[in-house]
Amino acid sequence: MGRILLDTNFLIDLIKFKVEFEKFLEIFEEPIELSILSSSIKELEKIASGKGKSSNLAKLALETIKLKKVNVLENEEEPDKAFLSIADKNTIIATNDSKLRKKLRKLGIKTIYLRGKKRLEVG
Repeated sequence: MGRILLDTNFLIDLIKFKVEFEKFLEIFEEPIELSILSSSIKELEKIASGKGKSSNLAKLALETIKLKKVNVLENEEEPDKAFLSIADKNTIIATNDSKLRKKLRKLGIKTIYLRGKKRLEVG
C-alpha cells in the first residue's frame, strides 16, 4: 500500500479550485493511504483563525480532513523539512510548492500536484 502525504498548500488549492478529493483514487491502481502531518494541521488552523478567503478555504480543508478520515502523522518539524525526512519510495508528497517538488525529485521521491487548476499529475 502506498501513502500520499498532503501538504497545506495542496489541500487549500484542492478546495479553492473545487477538485474532488477522490481524484487520488482514480490515479493509482493500488490502495492508497491519505496522511497529513500534525504540523500541516497546525498551519491550517493558524490560517483558519484569520479572516478572508484563505481562512474559509483552510476551514473547509480541516473539515475535509476529518470527513475523509485522513491519517494524522505526529511530528515536530515544520512540514517541508519533515517531508524530506519522512518520504520514501512508498510515499508520494502532494504539494504545489515547486521548490519542494524539485528537492524531492532529486531524492527520487514522487510528487502529486495540481496542474491547470483541475488536473492532478504525478511527477
